Formats: sequence, structure tokens, C-alpha cells
Amino acid sequence: MKICILGAGALGSALGASLAEGGSEVVLLSRNAAHVEAIRAGGLRLRDQDDERRVRLRAETEAAAVGPVDLVVVLVKSFQTREALAQAGPLFGPGTLALSLQNGLGHEDILAESIGRERVLAGKTYVGGTLLGPGHVLAGVRGKETLLGELDGARTGRALAIAREFERAGLPVRLSDNILGTIWDKLLINVATGALTAITRMPYGPLFQCAPLEAVGVAAVREAMEIAHAAGVRLSITDPLEAWRRAGAGLPADFRTSMLQSLDKGSATEIDYINGAVVERGLRLGIAAPVNATLAACVKGIEAMAGRTALARPPGIDHAAVRVEDIGWHVRFFEEVLGMPVREIDGPPEAPRQVWLEGGVQLIAAPAAAGDAGRAQSRIAHVALRVRGLEAALARAAGWPVTVLPQGPNWLRTPDGVALELFDC
Repeated sequence: MKICILGAGALGSALGASLAEGGSEVVLLSRNAAHVEAIRAGGLRLRDQDDERRVRLRAETEAAAVGPVDLVVVLVKSFQTREALAQAGPLFGPGTLALSLQNGLGHEDILAESIGRERVLAGKTYVGGTLLGPGHVLAGVRGKETLLGELDGARTGRALAIAREFERAGLPVRLSDNILGTIWDKLLINVATGALTAITRMPYGPLFQCAPLEAVGVAAVREAMEIAHAAGVRLSITDPLEAWRRAGAGLPADFRTSMLQSLDKGSATEIDYINGAVVERGLRLGIAAPVNATLAACVKGIEAMAGRTALARPPGIDHAAVRVEDIGWHVRFFEEVLGMPVREIDGPPEAPRQVWLEGGVQLIAAPAAAGDAGRAQSRIAHVALRVRGLEAALARAAGWPVTVLPQGPNWLRTPDGVALELFDC
């Protein structure tokens, strides 16, 4: 089966690479030119809990370069769906199907408007991914289930064929005769915690220790369940508190929701397709959802301020990456002495490979060689810089005696050996 991943960010790249390793003909389609160029140059660097390897597969920035495919897996951000479909016409031949694995509600309706409801399937995936750099993804694939199905619940040959592609890649998959109910079940979990973490900036540890916030999250879920029942949706979750508990099950105390991560990066969230979608569905049915409306409004306000702040950020240092021998000691020192808490961890919490701290410091575990004890703490790995107009800056750099590093086209080394990671501010 020829498959195009429409919106090949971290999750889409991880999923696409797994399908390609299973024998599917996969093309990643992304607007991130640096990501695409890095994949073209050296394959996708895929890191998981076992190893890091390179997966060779096609990557494109334009749908016209891909042409018609058998299946389009839609993984663009919710708010980008209409724009992405408007540019994705060349992907759709007479028999092309679309499978939305996006978060939130309403994507199947947007797809149906564009290509016809009879060509649309929906699903949810628990596969995860974090973009470590252009062409470099940290993947959470093993044991992560994907559920998919026809919108009317029918068990069809085409749904089975898609499921077989996932199975062949070693991806756990389950066909659902109630996929819209499954989507709502996942939505309830996002409703419970996503907006609250975005507003409070809390990771899961402190969030789940705060009883007043639990009360708000449970109230938001209760509103959503009332609206789902009124719409005739069959839910597997029967108690609002169950959604709250499921949201935190098996996740570490420093877990940050995707909505909070979006705000951390200064980008838009999917609030309109989560809490905002609950409010919109309620309006259609004449049911008010004041808790969800308030949460959505607060997140929209934070987005607006984040956008203004991002526009005001001048060129300069984004973060400094430092190699350290004892990463655990440094994490404790930065947190307890300097008040710079952990923002993100790469690797198991008890022995991380890398840690990003609030305040612009990245720690990289680098045990000192024999006879070199104590020196690793002072080694600068690289300096990350914000620049105005990244693509133009890289074009200008081509005329200078700098070396492009294997990490990607936005990584440069100066003649004096300084490694620079460039971002667009």
C-alpha cells in the first residue's frame, strides 16, 4: 500500500518510519523544509528505547511531488486541517482513502467536506514522537495501540487492509465498531488536563496533587459527557473521575501535555478542537458548557500573549548545551539551588541522556574518560541561536567557511570548532 503521511512532524515521522520498515511504500509530507532536507540527505534518524537507527524513506514538501496514493494518514495540527487539504489535492486519486489520527473533534467532518464522507476513516493512535532536530525523532512506538474504523461502525475490507499494514509493521492495531465513541473517550482525557496544564504551566506531578484543579478538570469532563450522551455517542468512560485518573495513569510526574508543550514553544494549541469543540457541540444541542468555555477562553488569551512575546523576541542565544559527567547532580543543583526546573527529559528519568531546564540550559550526559575526571562539566556541546529569517541566513552561510553538521542543515560548525544550532525567531 502506498501511504502518504500528511503532516509529518514528530508523530507522523515516527509512524511513517515504522510503516516503511514494515514494507509499506511511505512518503512523508511536511512543510518543514529543514526536516525534509535532512531526511533526504541521510534518512530519518529514529531513536527509541532500544537503539538509534536511520530509516530510508521519501520526504517531500509539496503534494504534487508525491502524486496519488492509496491512503493519506492525516496528522496535521487540528487548526491546519483545512489549509492542508486545500494543498493536498494531488494526493487523491479515484480510490484514495483518508484516515485521520488527529487529536480532538470534527476532523472527519472537515475531511468529508473536502473529499466525500465515503472516503474517510477515523482513528486514534497512542504512538508518540518528539522532534529532536531536523530529521531526528525520538519515537514511542512499542506497545502503543492504534484504533481505527469506519465512521458508521461497519467492518469493511478496506479497514482490514489498513489494519494489516499496521500489523505488518509490528504496530498494535484494533478495528473499532464505535470509532466516534473512541474519539470521544480520548477527548475526555484531553479535556480533563490539557487546558489546566496550559493555564497553570504545571506538569502532571503538581497538577494531580492539587484538589481544586482536579475539581475543575472533573467538572469539564462531566459537561463533555453530558453533551456526548445527548449526541447519541456511546462512551466507554462512565464516570468523569475515571477520565481524570486515566489521564495521569502510567505517566511520570514531569510529563507535560502537548498543549503545554505548544505554549512552551510559542505556537498555537489545539484548544478549539478539544475544550472549544465541547462548547461548540453543546451549542448545537442547546447545552451550555461554562467550565469548558472558561478554560478555552483562558488558553486563547495565553496564546495571544505568547504570540506577541514571540514576535518581540530578538535574535540571540536560545539555549546553551553543556556536556556533564554527573547529570543527576547537575539537575538537582539547577533545580534546588538556581530555581531552574526540568522542562523536558530524553531517556529514563533515573538515567537521562539529556535534560532541558527552564532558563535556556541543556545538559548532556557525557561521562569523562579515564584521567579526565572533572573536565566534562565545562565542555560546551553547542550554542543554539535565534536568527531572523532562518532560510535566508543559511543561504548566506553557504558563502562562508562553515561546515554543515550531520544533525541537519541548520547545524553549522565555525572554523574555530564552535557548533551552532540555528532557529528562526
